Order: sequence, then C-alpha cells, then structure tokens
Amino acid sequence: MTDRQRRTLLNGLLALGLGAIAPFATGDSRRAPALPILGRWPSEDRRLAPASVIGNGVMFAGESRLGLLDLSRESVTWNIRHHLPGGARFRPRTAAEIVICGGQSEIAAWRPGETQALWRYRARDQIGAPCLNGESVCFGDGHRLLVLDAESGRPRWHFDAIADTRISYAPVVAGDTLYVGPGDGRLYALSLTDGQVRWQVNRIDEWQYLRQLHVDGSSLIAGSYKEKLHGLDLANGQQTWEFSAGNFINSHHVAAGLAFLWSPTGWIFAIDTATGKTRWRHRTTDYRDSQRNWGALMAELTSDASSVYALDLNHVLHVLARENGHSRGDFKLPEPVRPFVTLIDENRLLCASNSGDLLLMCIPG
Repeated sequence: MTDRQRRTLLNGLLALGLGAIAPFATGDSRRAPALPILGRWPSEDRRLAPASVIGNGVMFAGESRLGLLDLSRESVTWNIRHHLPGGARFRPRTAAEIVICGGQSEIAAWRPGETQALWRYRARDQIGAPCLNGESVCFGDGHRLLVLDAESGRPRWHFDAIADTRISYAPVVAGDTLYVGPGDGRLYALSLTDGQVRWQVNRIDEWQYLRQLHVDGSSLIAGSYKEKLHGLDLANGQQTWEFSAGNFINSHHVAAGLAFLWSPTGWIFAIDTATGKTRWRHRTTDYRDSQRNWGALMAELTSDASSVYALDLNHVLHVLARENGHSRGDFKLPEPVRPFVTLIDENRLLCASNSGDLLLMCIPG
C-alpha cells in the first residue's frame, strides 16, 4: 500500500468516526531493550499488590508485609507484618498520615512508622476494594456498603443493597456524593454525610456489575461486564454515551479527559470522557503474526501527561504517546515482575519482582 493509499484509508475511517488509528509496531517486542535498574530494595514479600506513591515515597503491601519506601534511601524506611488473613489484595490507600491496607477477609489502618494497627475490621462475608476519601473509608462487605472513620474505624453509616450480591468494586466520591454499583444492576448516588439515597438508576439488563467507577469532570465513567464503557451524568445517572469494546473490558484507566482501555479484540482505545468518541486506537494483536503481537496485558494501564504505559504477560512495557497512540518504544523488564507499574515521575517507574524486590527503573529518552 502506498503512502497516498494509507492517507486515503485513514481519512475514510476518520469520516466514519473511528478516530485515529495508531500504527502497529513492526518490531519484535520480545527483543526489546531492557530497562536499566536504578535501585533495588527487598520487601520480604513475594506477592506484592500494586504500590502507591505517597509524597516522596512508595507504600507497598503484599501477602505478609506492609511498608514504606523512601527512594532517596538505600534501605526500606518502614516494613512490618500486617497479619491480614489471606494477605493484602488491594493497593494501599493513604490520606492524612493514615494508610488503609486489606484484602477480602480483613481491612485495617496504620500510621506509617508504627507496628500496631489503629483498628481492624473482619469481613462478615467478603470485603471489596476500598475508597479512602479524607476522613472516611468506604467499602463493601457482601451486599452492605460501610463507611468508617479512617482514624478510629468507628462506623459512620451503612447502606444495604439487594441481598445475595457483593460490592466487589470500589465506590467513588465526587463532592459530597458517593457513587456505588453493588452488582444488583443499579447505580446509587448516596449522601457522603449520612448515606441517604439521592438518586438511583436500574439498568440490570444492560450492565449488571459496574466493574470500575471513575469521575472525570461532570461524568461518571463506568465499565460493565457486557463489553461496554458508559458515560453517565453525575447529577442524575443518565447515560450520555456508550462505547462497545467488542469483548470484555479488562479494566479502564481515566485521566484528564480520556479513558484508556484494552480489549482482547487486540486494541488499546482512548475514549473522550465527555463525548464517548474514540480519539485513537492502537493495535496490539492481529492474531496472525506472533512476532509482532503483544502479550495479553497483565496490569492496568496507567499514564502521565505525555504517555500511556502497558505491561504485558511477556514482561514487556509498551509506551504509547498519549496524544495519538503512536509507539514511543517497547522495553523488556530485566526480570519477571508482579502485575503492576507505579509511575514515579516522567522517566522513572517502580515494579516488584517475583522474588520480592522493589525495582526502580528508568525509561530511556
């Protein structure tokens, strides 16, 4: 195909509203250059959950340990046994010198530097991913949504969804309203102060579970179990747009007006959160040429002001331009890692090796 033919095809696709199509990289990502390691710190835990940036440090948690890493020091600043049954499964949440750490069996709070938890909550059924909003921590236990005081663990209020459902995904807060999709086909907007229902919508035939909720501007961005991403009005829950990924949505990442997602159809999409239109898409897999295909993604997408980062099952990090989805490079990680990437700044990132080391790496350029 000539350059003129390519431009003609691209213009036709743009006219159909498909957005820009980023080129499919022609190199073999398995031969990608390895990222250089700037620092290595042992965590004493081989099954770390995704880490969180806190000030100038990184909070980590895993099967047995909870700790704080200061990247300017040669040793880990704080590292304790958390004694959570089943281990920590959720990314640590931090606010006002409190860290919330937990899994499906128990959730607890600590002050970094101290060995004893401030409080612990043991599940009656199964704990879902938490949301930490200032002085409140919000999470599901079975079909019950609980809001606790983050420092004391005292209950502030609870809300019961339909029995025999589980609130597995984190609620989200915008202003003085908490939004939750508990898996009963409904989306609820609740007062953050007392849990009173402000509105609810029931669309069980269309989405059942809402996999993730993100707030961007005046929109609530929600992924469903039925291959679709929904843009909803924060004021009333009415749908403003819908995007079909063609297959299940692994997860989605929302930042500064764009929602990024990967679909097993072999594409990463960038969706405008205000309109639902596709800004661009980047092909990861054509299911024909194995040397060009990415591995399936092993971690949630993440981004900064200029790039989108995707880690695949071959332990290759793919970097795309945020503006148009063009490849900025593929980089082999120096050793097998846990399924997460934590961005530190524009050219540094943190991963965790399968042997339990925290690895600080540098992206060339």
